[in-house]
Amino acid sequence: MAAPDSSESSSDDALAEADKLAQDSAVRTSVTDVQNENARAEHLASDEKMPAEGEASSARSEVRVQRPRNRGRRAVIAACLAILGAGYLQWNATATDHQFSNMGTVLVCFVLGCYILFQLHCLARMRWNGLVVPLASVLGIVVAVTLFRFEGFSGELVPQYSYRFGSPPPAMRTVAGSMGEEFGVVSGDGRSVMIAGSDIADAPSYGFLGGDRTGVIAKRAFSVPASVDEVQTLWRQGLGAGWSAFAVSGDRAVTLEQRGDQECLACYRLVDGKLEWIVNHEAFHQHLMGGVGPRSTPTIVGDRVFAQGASGMLWCVELESGEVVWSVDLLGLAGWEQLESEEMISWGRAASPLIIDGTICVVPFGGPAANSEIGRSLVALNAGSGEVLWTAGKDQISYASPALLTLDGKRQIVSVNERTITGHEVEDGSVLWEAAWPGQSNGGANCAMVVPAGENRFLIGKGYGGGSGLYEVTGFEGQWNAREVWKSNRVLKTKFTHAAVVGDTAFAISNGSLEAVSVADGERLWIQSRRTRLGQGQILVAGDVIIGQAEAGDVVLVAADPTEYRELLRLPALNSKTWNVPTLAGRHLLVRNDREVICFLLPEIENQLVD
Repeated sequence: MAAPDSSESSSDDALAEADKLAQDSAVRTSVTDVQNENARAEHLASDEKMPAEGEASSARSEVRVQRPRNRGRRAVIAACLAILGAGYLQWNATATDHQFSNMGTVLVCFVLGCYILFQLHCLARMRWNGLVVPLASVLGIVVAVTLFRFEGFSGELVPQYSYRFGSPPPAMRTVAGSMGEEFGVVSGDGRSVMIAGSDIADAPSYGFLGGDRTGVIAKRAFSVPASVDEVQTLWRQGLGAGWSAFAVSGDRAVTLEQRGDQECLACYRLVDGKLEWIVNHEAFHQHLMGGVGPRSTPTIVGDRVFAQGASGMLWCVELESGEVVWSVDLLGLAGWEQLESEEMISWGRAASPLIIDGTICVVPFGGPAANSEIGRSLVALNAGSGEVLWTAGKDQISYASPALLTLDGKRQIVSVNERTITGHEVEDGSVLWEAAWPGQSNGGANCAMVVPAGENRFLIGKGYGGGSGLYEVTGFEGQWNAREVWKSNRVLKTKFTHAAVVGDTAFAISNGSLEAVSVADGERLWIQSRRTRLGQGQILVAGDVIIGQAEAGDVVLVAADPTEYRELLRLPALNSKTWNVPTLAGRHLLVRNDREVICFLLPEIENQLVD
């Protein structure tokens, strides 16, 4: 058998190899086609999801137009809400408390104002540049700080500002600068003239709220002026900071003030404001809400002046010469550092010394809690030597002055403390009775003292929404009781001021508006309108006329009429915040605040004496 031919074998192998290559190529072609097909499908799907170029441009344009419109709408809505919220709070302030309403208004406006600025910032960032609103805000703050100076807060917590480049307050006098001055009042032509009845007060005003510390002067020694032109200005000049009033005797007017780092007791000549003498010591009290300087009013007894500074210095000084008879540091006596004291008594000591029978000087004492067992509500000193006679009462002090009342036939010292009202024996200070009167001397403080309001009764008021109460004190076989006759948070909401009781009517600045209330039952008789309100000012009553010192500085004369509010005269006076009690000494009316003083001479009564 013959062997196979080698050429035929090679040809078959070549054909087999060619078939295999052809099969591999077909497989690869098929895979590639599948991959390409998948890619085309994915591309088509992607094209379906994406908008056309024109549509994308339109969508972006629509976003740019719609979002700013939304931001602007939100800012407008927030502004409307702020206006409505603030409007409601202010509308409701008379029924509640102006201070609380103002705090709420500031809070509402601050929160919504921040939201408005945020929306405007986002709007500016989308349309122009994101730095526009921040830069404008910073620029506004810089301009405001450059042009205006922050002056503290009003009695109703309204921030107050003054123009930095305005006229400065009148200059303060010094003792050296007053030497050799001609006696009299400077007339329009520069000459010194004498106005009849201007050199000596027709009637004294020996201290806080007049001679008997009630805010009521029984007889009016002046004629009610028919116009501003009938009121003469004897002198007007600058003086140091503080909320003290004047005490007047003869031709001398004494007050407390702050000059630099010196707390001063100063005596001015009544006719022309010459500074007769000044006594000072290094002390400084300041509080953001309460301002700078002393708060109390000196007390004149005979030829001596008793005065208490805001940081606890108590003086006895000769009225004629200014020579210091004695002085006592009450903080040192109580074992208190000034910082410790002002943590508890934040607005400084404000009580005016009570002098009993010319021999005892009584003031609030205070001190840390550790001293409560030995008496810290009151301290009594020998008026002649300054020696401590007794301390009494466990409650912390407030800002009210002590009063001497006769209740159920017994003379007693009545003290308004931080949380209580207490009656004390004159001889040793022992507590006769106690009534709750809540307060907080570093918060919603008690500032008003008690005022007599009928037989065996006294009236007490409070701000911060507190209102007033009428109490009756009786004693039987050595046991004393203070009974609440009525109490109301709707009337006589006195804050820095006091009620003045005339007959059966109590007149007072209540939540910033002058108000008349029936003493018997606490029912309101009338209230001053918001348009003419006095703010957190002060009042005195002279006979049939209320002398109102508006917080903004004006002096307002109002009829002391229980049937209606009748404004008799509005006299432009001081130009800035005034919390000081006016001083009426006969026809002389002294008004001051923390930067200047004016002495007015009211017209005299012809051929009559008005009760």
